[in-house]
Amino acid sequence: MSSTMTWSRRKTFLYGILTLFIIGLAIVIYTDQSIRKQIEEKRFLAPAQYYSSPKKFFLGQIFSVNDFKAHFEANHYRQRPFGSHLSQGDYAIGNSSECNQVIELQEGLQNCVSYHAIANDQLYLVALNEWDQISAVFNGEPLRSSLFAQGEPQLFAQYLGKEPTLQYSAELGEIPRYCLDAVLAIEDPQFLEHRGISVRGLLRAVAANLLHGWGSQGGSTITQQLVKNYFLTPEKKISRKIKEILISLIFELRVSKDDILQTYLNIIYLGQSGVFEVRGYKAAAEHYFQKPLEDLNLADCALLAAIVNSPGRYNPVRHPERAKQRRERVLEKMKEHQMVSESEFEGANQSPLPKHLKRHLSASAPYFVDAVNKTLVEKGFEDLAGLKVYTSMDPQAQIWAENAVQAGIDNFERGYPAVKKLKEENKLLQAVLISSNPLTGEITALVGGRDFRSSPYNRAIEAHRQVGSIMKPIVYLTALGSLTETGEPYTPLTLLNNSPFRYEYEGQVWEPKNYDGTFSGPVPLFYALKESLNVPTARLATQVGLEKVIETARHLGVQSKLKAFPSLALGAFELKPIEVLQVYNTISQLGVRRPLKLIHSVVNYKDEVVYSEANLPEWTGDPEQFSVLVAMMKQTLISGTGQWAAKLGMTHVAAGKTGTTSDTKDAWFAGFTPFHVAVVWTGYDDGSSHKLTGASGALPIWADYMKRVSKASTNRDFPFAEDLEKKILQPEDFSQWGVPPEKAIRTELLMREPN
Repeated sequence: MSSTMTWSRRKTFLYGILTLFIIGLAIVIYTDQSIRKQIEEKRFLAPAQYYSSPKKFFLGQIFSVNDFKAHFEANHYRQRPFGSHLSQGDYAIGNSSECNQVIELQEGLQNCVSYHAIANDQLYLVALNEWDQISAVFNGEPLRSSLFAQGEPQLFAQYLGKEPTLQYSAELGEIPRYCLDAVLAIEDPQFLEHRGISVRGLLRAVAANLLHGWGSQGGSTITQQLVKNYFLTPEKKISRKIKEILISLIFELRVSKDDILQTYLNIIYLGQSGVFEVRGYKAAAEHYFQKPLEDLNLADCALLAAIVNSPGRYNPVRHPERAKQRRERVLEKMKEHQMVSESEFEGANQSPLPKHLKRHLSASAPYFVDAVNKTLVEKGFEDLAGLKVYTSMDPQAQIWAENAVQAGIDNFERGYPAVKKLKEENKLLQAVLISSNPLTGEITALVGGRDFRSSPYNRAIEAHRQVGSIMKPIVYLTALGSLTETGEPYTPLTLLNNSPFRYEYEGQVWEPKNYDGTFSGPVPLFYALKESLNVPTARLATQVGLEKVIETARHLGVQSKLKAFPSLALGAFELKPIEVLQVYNTISQLGVRRPLKLIHSVVNYKDEVVYSEANLPEWTGDPEQFSVLVAMMKQTLISGTGQWAAKLGMTHVAAGKTGTTSDTKDAWFAGFTPFHVAVVWTGYDDGSSHKLTGASGALPIWADYMKRVSKASTNRDFPFAEDLEKKILQPEDFSQWGVPPEKAIRTELLMREPN
């Protein structure tokens, strides 16, 4: 009996040993495969990188020689003498006489800029007149006339998971020898000798931990630090340390010393710049010293090696004495290992510390990046690490959009009683601004709220809000393709009845009211739109057919559910801001619908394009109808509900529409020029009433943004369809209608020519 029990225990013990061996072997194999994969893909803490749309230089655009120089310098172009051969990444600037030796141009030519683009390997020549306006564009060899020239995309954001980061890869050969020596001297002097762990270091750490408590000293090699940062959590447990040692041993079998050191110096955490994690020596060189990595001297390299130990504790600006003492310790270790001479030690030790750190944006377009990431998830991307995402964003437009939203919110919270009161109740007003290039459908800027950190909900692409009068142009567009009750086509001068209106449906009664509560009798169709009159619009929608209005909305790009209730005409339904942008982008292009896009392409670690997005245009209606509508919508900004825009500085030709819900919970403005479309919404997430209208609560933000983004564009009219008659109304012409005298001003409209 005893012998049987002993054998049973032995079997249990052997099975246990075997199980542990199998589990351990599985862990080793899995870790080995994981390391191999990461080495192959070079994805050790590789951030997802987000690039802007390539800079484009259009005919008529305002862009000075200095603007071109700034663009080229930011992209590390090399300046060459004008007329010399230009390789990729070269540029040259010529005066008028030099330019005319290359191409014959009109009078007024001031300068020309020639460059060989890096992104698409194209040669361009851009001519500028005396007003810094692009007067001609050529590309190719030989040079051919073109509508625009293309520049470089800008890296505008990097994220490790959800954390914004500053991290740039550098080859080992780019890193100064002093930097390599400094980090080895202080962190791992035996790096080139050990195989992943230092027995001497471990014994020293064990002794220190026994004397001073567990966790007082780590004894980690550079390999172990890399493993801890990438494969493990920083918790101080014996089990984690055992895993660290095991993985480090495997790591050293699979990875060369050069690759380990290069990877370590590219991913090591070296501080914080606002919300950005500063990772790697290349980013740290820019952050701490404002110079390229290859220009760092001995003192700089010693300081970075000092900071590695504890970026917060040894921050040279916040804690200069600690930083200087730690830097001296690094220099002493370098001297001890004969990496520097006594004179080099003394010179570096006396060098001053940096007094200012480079400041970065508070965030890298977080709402825009969030929208891009959600799109990538929809396209099947799960792991974004190491991807290069080429987006549609215009960096300058994004900055202007963020500034306009913040300035608008600040003004509302200071100057509007209802908003001030709600803020005192800890309710924060939110705003959205989303804009596009109507010629391409690219979304150029996107702001989904007042602050991503405190409120990451992206209202620009996720929030359904009532649209109010933003819907009305869809009603009027539908009418322009319909016949009146007498069989005549609707025109801007068709009279609409502005008197009390009662509509009965499904046992309900609907009686819309105008915003000011008054009625004026018959008014022309264009006037009802520019003044955003509810009653004539409601009558019009029921006359042309609610189902027909919904069909028009679908053609323009509305995807949300719509029901054929009469209140549909006044926007008593919800859309996402991005849907409103799609509608107005289509209207601005006179019926050409280009699907909006955030992403051009996605490139993996092998520089392979793994996703690209096309947005082929589609005709959605008669260009003449759209032209007539846009001409009417121009009146909104000239003398209608959006006329305040000009007083706010938006003086370019534009068309648009205000939108205010009946309970003043949502304020909208959607407007466009021939080159830019922008939609603004303001409101509260819980639906509190801010008492703002589209004109007072959304138009100021829109005007602030559009006056800036339009500044570089020529101020020209829309390319209306041909064969339309221009109709000019004089003030006296308004006397025949129910229009107040102060509203009777000179008005330009477009009309279809009679058949």
